[in-house]
Amino acid sequence: ASIHVPARGDSTNASSRSLSSAIPCMLAAVPALRVFGDASRPPHRRMGNTPARHRSHPRGTVPPGDASRSPGARRASRRLFALADGSALAPSGSDAVPEQAEARTDAFAGNYGAIMLQGFHWRSCSFRDVSPEADWSWYEECRRKIAVMRSLGVTAVWLPPPSHSVSPEGYLPQRLYDLDTRYGTKAELKLLTRELRDAGIAPVADVVINHRCADTQDTEGRWRVFSNVTFPDGPPDDAAPGALRDKSWGPWAIVKDDPHFEGEGNSDTGESFAPAPDLDHKNDRVRAELTAWLNWLKDDVGFAGWRFDYVKGYGANYVREYVENSVGTAALCVAEFWPEASWEPDGRLSPNQNPMRQALCDWIDRAGGLTPAFDFATKAVLQEAVGKTEYWRLRDEQNKPPGLIGWWPTRAVTFVDNHDTGGSGASATSDQGRMKDGSSDAYGQGHWRFPPEKRLVGYAYVLTHPGVPCLFWPHCMWLDEKHRALSDGVKELCAVRRAAGVRANSEVKILVAEADCYVARVVGDENELTVKLGPRYDLPPDLIPQKGHEWELVAAGNEYAVWARPRNAKGNAGSAR
Repeated sequence: ASIHVPARGDSTNASSRSLSSAIPCMLAAVPALRVFGDASRPPHRRMGNTPARHRSHPRGTVPPGDASRSPGARRASRRLFALADGSALAPSGSDAVPEQAEARTDAFAGNYGAIMLQGFHWRSCSFRDVSPEADWSWYEECRRKIAVMRSLGVTAVWLPPPSHSVSPEGYLPQRLYDLDTRYGTKAELKLLTRELRDAGIAPVADVVINHRCADTQDTEGRWRVFSNVTFPDGPPDDAAPGALRDKSWGPWAIVKDDPHFEGEGNSDTGESFAPAPDLDHKNDRVRAELTAWLNWLKDDVGFAGWRFDYVKGYGANYVREYVENSVGTAALCVAEFWPEASWEPDGRLSPNQNPMRQALCDWIDRAGGLTPAFDFATKAVLQEAVGKTEYWRLRDEQNKPPGLIGWWPTRAVTFVDNHDTGGSGASATSDQGRMKDGSSDAYGQGHWRFPPEKRLVGYAYVLTHPGVPCLFWPHCMWLDEKHRALSDGVKELCAVRRAAGVRANSEVKILVAEADCYVARVVGDENELTVKLGPRYDLPPDLIPQKGHEWELVAAGNEYAVWARPRNAKGNAGSAR
């Protein structure tokens, strides 16, 4: 693999959160969320973590067919292309690092075989309200489903933001050490993390540290004081709120260029987040106390890793510091860095998404190459290919997968949907929140959802290809009759991945990538897989596994099929025969 040129002029935006009520830390109302008409493109929200829409190539993008600035496959932080003009530099043969050697030296290598689960959705905070038959909290619901997680082979569960928040979903945190939330109590959370660890599943906390809502007005009437009354070693919880004390933060903890809250700290190291004050990560005390909080979550609450929310808002180098000084670089951590996709003038997704995955590689580099990122590039291309029967998109100019997994697979966390992208964005009790079969599709904000009828095709791709796959709770944990087909299909594909020994660094050879068909060979530690996606059936016999050559059909559904055979099978190095 190789290094890539940073996408110059990368324009990005901030994280999208829906708010149920007006809150004191906001100076302007947040626009109500809606379902965007064209599911293939994310909505234009400068306040959200969805990319902006463009009718021309965004700054720093590569027009289709312009190979002069198309970087190659990704490895360490040694550039193989000149920054000035994108011209190729002469590579040094001594720089090549075999995948096996990289795995031996990579602290993160213990997670190459991981399967992650997002252990909540956007409506989980209202679990009791939308599930009247369930008289228990979301944390208890998760605890009751640990056996299902184990049956899927899940090794890590990303749990919702743990702290008290102004918004019920948890993305506007206020009292960091107050863990009694809409998801459940601190005691329930600790019980959940303990039983997850006992089951061999790592609990991963959703860490929201770009911003924080103040709880007290300063002398000028602005919401810029954080009283921290719930610090474990601070004043008692019944102390007068807002009183300045040793553990309190004031305007000095807010960046000075926050356009809404006008802090007194250093300049921001990332993008502004409008609904809440942006924290000053350059401030030693802020970083020290955030690190202390992370270690408290690890040692007292039982978390083993972090999902960093909205990392566009602060410098990637601080993510590295927080990881190294808390759970360590061997832990499963992942960052939400959502760069822009490239669009054609007519509104179609550009065939070349190198700028998008370049931006992901650049962020990972700035974080020291230690923390993976969600592979939004793979999601963008995959759902366009599947939804519009354009499977030719699934091969780049170097015959590699077109997402981050084609350049830096060991730092890519792949997914089909999450709480931001998936769902309908409608209320769970509304008609708009229901699918045609009567099941609810109101579990996400619906910013950029995968075509609902093709979700299993998406999972057939991410669960057979390199990277660390992340499942979405509504796609695999709902076992009622209306959702059973999807959850059973995901379970079958998880079993295929585990049995084959497919890992983050597994080899992929793309055999066909045409409009209506994609065929790839994936080499796992135990089995070799042939993966076929798309509606076409008339393929040459040397591409489709034949009987009598140790191939076995191990998973199949509408527009996908997967065959497996042991790696030591005769003739397994070439054709499917």
